[in-house]
Amino acid sequence: MTERDKRLSVSLPGEWILQRVLGPVLDEIGQDLAHVYAKGRDLIVGAAARKVANLDDGKSANLRVSRDVFWNGAFTDDELSAEYFGGILAASRSEDGKDDDVIQFVDVTKSLSSRQIHLHYVIFNRLNKLLAISGEEVNVGLSTDVQKLELWLSTVELEHNLQLSVDPGLNVLWRASLISEYEHQSHDLGGGRQVPYARVRPTTFGILLYAVAHNRVAEWRQFATEDFGDFPNIALPSLWAPSQEAFLERCGLGSESEGSENW
Repeated sequence: MTERDKRLSVSLPGEWILQRVLGPVLDEIGQDLAHVYAKGRDLIVGAAARKVANLDDGKSANLRVSRDVFWNGAFTDDELSAEYFGGILAASRSEDGKDDDVIQFVDVTKSLSSRQIHLHYVIFNRLNKLLAISGEEVNVGLSTDVQKLELWLSTVELEHNLQLSVDPGLNVLWRASLISEYEHQSHDLGGGRQVPYARVRPTTFGILLYAVAHNRVAEWRQFATEDFGDFPNIALPSLWAPSQEAFLERCGLGSESEGSENW
């Protein structure tokens, strides 16, 4: 643990950390903060603080964004939800506190359940890593480029290991324009054996939400070239690939394989 992390852990949940994250806007919403769910509030503030490079930069969070973040995000103690709302709060900080550009991301995040936020995180975390590893040139600002990308995931792993609800979750992400296409099917191996999978195509908006959650909105175009990292203590799948062939090979079921006992 770094000295900065130690200082944060000792300070939370206190006046020092609230003042550093929110800045002058704390004077305006301080009374409101006293009435929201304390555990959820402190998780959000802690997550926001970890995403700010310099807490002594004198910046202020935007009043409108702060109000909506706390009133919509504080009434849960889900750690990943706190990461997303904390990222939005951190991204609203500016010299004059007037930058409310990320308000749209409050709306979409509050419309998702905790498991749907987790599903979004899984999809874009794995896509981010695939692109960073592959070195493939992708213009994430061009929807035609982004929507050519694919991610294949094991629904067995998503549903049983991560406890995610795949079918309704993917449909909600699609309706929210966070993914452009999805498919939940089974690949027939013959002999009565099936491999359930989910195939997903992303959107630029989905990438933007992921970048905002990391407080990387100014660098969102680097999604295709730089690994944004993982949030602490959030479960991620081990089976993921950019194509059906690669996915089956990751499962031990490629064309050269006799098959896995798991299927």
